[in-house]
Amino acid sequence: MRVDPDIFDKALEKLWIHRGAVLDFAENATRGQSDWRDSYLAHGEQKRAQIELVIRFASSNQCRMSSLVRHFGDLTDGRTACGICDFCAPTECVAQQFRSATPVEREALVRVVEALRGGTVKSTGKLHGGLYPQAEINRDDFEEILGAMARAGLVRLADAVFEKDGKSIPYRKVGLTRTGQAVEEDTPLDFVMKEIAAAPVASKRKKGKKAAKPAKAARKTKSGSTRLAPVKAVQGVKAVRTPIAPPPPPSEEAVNPKLEEALRKWRLNEAKRLGVPAFRILTDRALRAIATDRPITAAQLLAIPGMGIATVEKYGHQLYRILNTVT
Repeated sequence: MRVDPDIFDKALEKLWIHRGAVLDFAENATRGQSDWRDSYLAHGEQKRAQIELVIRFASSNQCRMSSLVRHFGDLTDGRTACGICDFCAPTECVAQQFRSATPVEREALVRVVEALRGGTVKSTGKLHGGLYPQAEINRDDFEEILGAMARAGLVRLADAVFEKDGKSIPYRKVGLTRTGQAVEEDTPLDFVMKEIAAAPVASKRKKGKKAAKPAKAARKTKSGSTRLAPVKAVQGVKAVRTPIAPPPPPSEEAVNPKLEEALRKWRLNEAKRLGVPAFRILTDRALRAIATDRPITAAQLLAIPGMGIATVEKYGHQLYRILNTVT
């Protein structure tokens, strides 16, 4: 079975990092430790946890600055809102638009206030399940309503964690503020929701037939739950995801054999000097791209797949010397 060289190099690099393989500077490989999987899986879990933290930060309904300050351990200053982020000052936000709440959403606000009145603090999941046991409003829409209430200063959302089977499970708690405690059914409120631009869904229909227009009011789904009214997309913005094709490999004719050989010799010597496999200096794909494109500036070198800022800063001047010397 043939394996793509880039994929093979990545797999070999992972084995080397986690000591599942031993490689010398010339990339001669021998079997490493048999328990490498434990380190590999633990590293994967750590990366997934970091991504989850970023996602939770981006989707949280709290002051961005205070969340960052608390993350780095300053619990005192972390209680002070910055007043200028998209949460603290939504009307000043240029990257996000807002709309007035629908009657369904205003009704949900009142139900949340009644459920939390008296100082009760609940997890957002339990609150949703208690108020909408038949999922009349789905969980995502409910969380958006809580976010709008937090921006209006009616509730306070806080991140929390509980342990289960040795794993940390994150969740959010919600409780009323003093302003929220005073809310009644007829209290006038500046209650705005995030306006989300949805990507158009391509429908398969016969020529000549018009697509059905989405209903403007809340409607029933197949399960009987009520979905909130769809929001109009932001004017002038097309939220269409276009797949990005990978760059084509350099052609054999375009590669300068002398230059490629010089780059490989330099890479081998550098790897020997540092005592690391050659691919840790430069991958074969990056090396061949450099031999093909002959970059002369840092910007052009950074455009090479696999070339990061640290690599350019460390080896850029050596690569430029080779590129200027070999013709």
